[in-house]
Amino acid sequence: MRQKHGQNFLIDNNIANNIIKAANLERDDDVLEIGPGRGILTKIMQQQIKHLTAVEIDKSLFQQLNHHFSFRNIKNIDILNTDFLKFDIPNTKLKIISNLPYNIGTAIIQKILPLSNWTIAIFMLQKEVARRLAAQHGSKEYSYISIFTSYYASCKVLFDVSPRCFNPSPKVMSSVVKLTNKLSKQPSQIFFDFAKHSFGMRRKTILNCISSFKDLGKNQAIQIMNNLNLVTFLRPDKLSISGFLCLTNEIEKYTNPCPEKFRPS
Repeated sequence: MRQKHGQNFLIDNNIANNIIKAANLERDDDVLEIGPGRGILTKIMQQQIKHLTAVEIDKSLFQQLNHHFSFRNIKNIDILNTDFLKFDIPNTKLKIISNLPYNIGTAIIQKILPLSNWTIAIFMLQKEVARRLAAQHGSKEYSYISIFTSYYASCKVLFDVSPRCFNPSPKVMSSVVKLTNKLSKQPSQIFFDFAKHSFGMRRKTILNCISSFKDLGKNQAIQIMNNLNLVTFLRPDKLSISGFLCLTNEIEKYTNPCPEKFRPS
């Protein structure tokens, strides 16, 4: 049966334990779980930490989990029935663990990563998305979300998970990734805008990407690349995150001398 919110529930206890082990949980940890579902991770984590906040959008699943923990008079867990994308994340030191919904996984990641109060995040998501999060420049998986992730966090793919470990079984492989917060300062808005613009035309050269960005034009684009000693035939997937940072710093001189700081939506 197709789930209302596209959930694929983890049913393999060995995988669940490996996910939790990757977070290096300690007794005084506060943990945020996104989409606990039927609670396979929730029931294990709750016993190992100080406090768990579980955010579940599905009302029926929320009621089942709430009943389970209330019946046992367990006090160190708050289960909230709300949409995580509209949820105000507590401003306390957190570890985050989630079997992310495939359809909104990257949106959730983009909400979390810019925050300074999380330390480690363990996410299970579609394998190809996991590879994009961890991709380095020059690889075919390298994309805008690679840059976004790499700017805010160190990312490592830990292991793959077979569709047989879920109910219902998805049609794709999953992977578990570990993110460690770099505590990066917010870059200028232009940095992410230009990265997204460039990967929207990844088969074009960086020269073309610059000249079509904020009406800069080819002459200014050539000047910007000359200032940084960049070859004109360079393509977006060959430029590292540090290269994008240097390039957008130079672009700012030709666009807005006092750029607004990036604010995640």
